[in-house]
Amino acid sequence: MRYIPVGRVISTHGVGGEVKFRYYNDAKEGFLRYTTLFVEHGAERIELKSTGIRSQKGFFYIRFEGLKTPEEVFSLMDKELSVREEDLPQLDEDEYYDYQLIGLDVLNRKDEKIGKVERVFHTKANDIIVVMGKKEIFIPMVEGYIARIDLKGSFIKIDEEALLV
Repeated sequence: MRYIPVGRVISTHGVGGEVKFRYYNDAKEGFLRYTTLFVEHGAERIELKSTGIRSQKGFFYIRFEGLKTPEEVFSLMDKELSVREEDLPQLDEDEYYDYQLIGLDVLNRKDEKIGKVERVFHTKANDIIVVMGKKEIFIPMVEGYIARIDLKGSFIKIDEEALLV
């Protein structure tokens, strides 16, 4: 079973065992569908059941079953919380999760390898993939720069000429 990080605990909040959580996805309403989250603690994965979730100023504040004090949730500080891959919502054909793109080979139109996707970051204008090869390259995830994404073939084909304009 594969676990996918969906956000990070930023801090404890209040005296009731609540945590302040930064969700990685822009579509905040999607987070409310998860009732079970997982955290790695040493060599084991611990299941966390939420008993209350509220949103305020771009963050979620979460209470977990069995954790009622700041001391009990302190071990979650700065930890990523994950969900089971099969619990992620289905995407449309031309949509991808960040984790699916990371590690893909990036090829030019001549099928020459330029590098690998190191990370994806999001801006107000569009998403950008960071490709590590001979040098670091930033490629906007928009039509004209991205020619094809093939998850099964494990590559992204780009139009290098468009990057030079």
